[in-house]
Amino acid sequence: MLKIAIFDDVVAGRGETFHIPGLAVDVYEHADEIEAVCAATRYDIVFMDYAMGADHQTGEWAVAAARTAGFSGRIVATSSDPEANERMQRAGADESLPKKALLRSFLVRLSSDHLAEEGRRAAAERAVTGDNEPGDNAPGDNAPGKNDQGGDQT
Repeated sequence: MLKIAIFDDVVAGRGETFHIPGLAVDVYEHADEIEAVCAATRYDIVFMDYAMGADHQTGEWAVAAARTAGFSGRIVATSSDPEANERMQRAGADESLPKKALLRSFLVRLSSDHLAEEGRRAAAERAVTGDNEPGDNAPGDNAPGKNDQGGDQT
């Protein structure tokens, strides 16, 4: 499961939720406490807006603070202002979305890529351990205590 944080006052204000397979998504109204939030949850990817209200820090400040605090995950700038995205990238963001409206689509693509990678890893692990999926009558399925009907032989 990929852990995702979205710091965006508009997304939070709308009460948007993201129920996307393979992703655990948390939405925050601002990033004033980004160091503590990222340390507590260990996010894999952070999506950062630039302007989150006059009484809150900017995304540029938040990206720099996260990097200074040791956050090594991926940071994606999501401002609708290309110059703000550039400022966040100079502060340490890895990339930016060309349009904020693409956020949900980007998350769906992340989910698809992540689930495909998990499937490849699981298949590779099964190949190394010789443990095949139950019911495929492969070696290891007929280990002591098991039979093809799943009953106990002991």
